[in-house]
Amino acid sequence: MPKRVGIDVGGTYTDAVFINNNQIEHTAKVPTRSENLVETLLDAFDALKVPNEQEIQQITVSTTLVTNAILQNRISDVDLFLFSANGMRLDALPWPVRYREFSGVIDFRGREIQSPDQSEWEKLVSLDGGGNFSHVAIVGKFSHRNSLHEEGLAAYLKNRNPSLKIALGHEWGQANFYRRSLTTYLNLGVSDLYHQFVQQLQTAVTARKIKAPIYILKADGGILPLAKLRPIDSIYSGPAASVLAALAQNEPVASSIIVDIGGTTTDLGLSLSGVPLLSSKGAQIGPFSTLVRSLAVRSIPVGGDSVIRPKDQGFVLESYRLGPAHCLGGKEATPTDAMRYLGLIDYGDTLLAEEAMASLLPQARRDPQSLRQLATEIINTLVDRIAEGVESLKREWQEEPAYKVWEVLHPHETREFYKLVSGGCARGITTALEKRLSNPVHLGVFPEVSNALGTAMARPTFDCTLHLDTYMKHYHIEETGEQGKWQGSLRPYKEVEEFLNALAQQQAANYGIEIHDLEKDPFDFFPIVKNYSTVGQIVRGAVHMRPGVIGRVHV
Repeated sequence: MPKRVGIDVGGTYTDAVFINNNQIEHTAKVPTRSENLVETLLDAFDALKVPNEQEIQQITVSTTLVTNAILQNRISDVDLFLFSANGMRLDALPWPVRYREFSGVIDFRGREIQSPDQSEWEKLVSLDGGGNFSHVAIVGKFSHRNSLHEEGLAAYLKNRNPSLKIALGHEWGQANFYRRSLTTYLNLGVSDLYHQFVQQLQTAVTARKIKAPIYILKADGGILPLAKLRPIDSIYSGPAASVLAALAQNEPVASSIIVDIGGTTTDLGLSLSGVPLLSSKGAQIGPFSTLVRSLAVRSIPVGGDSVIRPKDQGFVLESYRLGPAHCLGGKEATPTDAMRYLGLIDYGDTLLAEEAMASLLPQARRDPQSLRQLATEIINTLVDRIAEGVESLKREWQEEPAYKVWEVLHPHETREFYKLVSGGCARGITTALEKRLSNPVHLGVFPEVSNALGTAMARPTFDCTLHLDTYMKHYHIEETGEQGKWQGSLRPYKEVEEFLNALAQQQAANYGIEIHDLEKDPFDFFPIVKNYSTVGQIVRGAVHMRPGVIGRVHV
């Protein structure tokens, strides 16, 4: 296995690992500076103290850049233009952004039913201030079947403003108009920020004469080269890294619930017989429903640095963080202080941890017994919150189609999954969590940097789904939105398989990745009948490279 570096940017700390020959040789942990992630990444890289940086063959990064930009509303202003066609009222959907509708209809087969009204376009750019657009997302209801109207409006606007940045919805390739619109909107909105980050990071690495390619971890647990990634695909890479870390440590066929306890949040995930569970729906981020493929993971707002507030009777464990734990120099009492006071972790100042616990009690009750009881209750409250998240997510997982298929194929496998705990606070709550869940909980290898481990061990994912209408002589690729003319027969068989293989190889080359061990879905053939005769077929086929890791780490 090549020498790899994995860096995971968390909300509180940024972790890094250097792996050589399937062994972790160096680890590092530095505070995350959210205002400058590039410098944070370089700090983590330097802290690894790699003996010979020129020997590194790959650097993989998991970053919160895009996730935070969306949740904190730090994205560029985007105007959303929609060709909504017939049959639906857009205002019946919960749009979190403003949009403008245009006439023009493409039907579900990709046929133009009504041409756009170009007077609407002229009015758009002639309105006072209305032509001062900087970023425009254009999405048609059935543009994934025919992008004619999207491309027409884009060309019209670009001709009048060559500097305009435009994103087209058909490039996301899938049928869900609402999610496709919001995904196109978000991806364009974060593109400036992401591309600035890419340029700065690449420049900084090149200045150090490091030639190793840089990859970014995606929400689906796969990696892509830094410059090839669609920015929105990098959301929720932290929870994905947690799942991959479990795969790198467990037996190849193990089924596990993964609990990664950070300072700000706790990430939960699931692998079934060594395969991460993919969500059947796109990722949800804030009020935005997207088409981003993601693992079936969840982040719950509780962690080792969650603020604890006193109240008349007891305390409240808040769902936010205000800096580090008191025992680590912060101002607020946190679960980390409770762990340090009880001796469950070995970092932080014990006296400051005691001071944090005392601040939550009246002066008359600050005796050792009351302090220990309070610290224990805090840890139990944290564990209850995590256990509730696990149990809630288990119910959601059981409704996923992939989970139901797994149940059928593995009828005798126990439902008491292997529980793997990692994260900066993992050592402090393993015993309490095991008691709360009533079955064994295992501590991962190097739990404090497990996400960086998962990031380093990730491999590319790949999907290429072909939709072909031989009667219309038209095809499109779901993942990229590529559209083209079909030159083959009306009732293909072998040739469509060769066509899909060629498209997959071309797509992988465009991504800059190598594909192997591809899984193939059986082709679906639906005849098109006209006047009692078969005049063509609708064909669907797909190839996949599932999320996984390149090997197992040796302790």
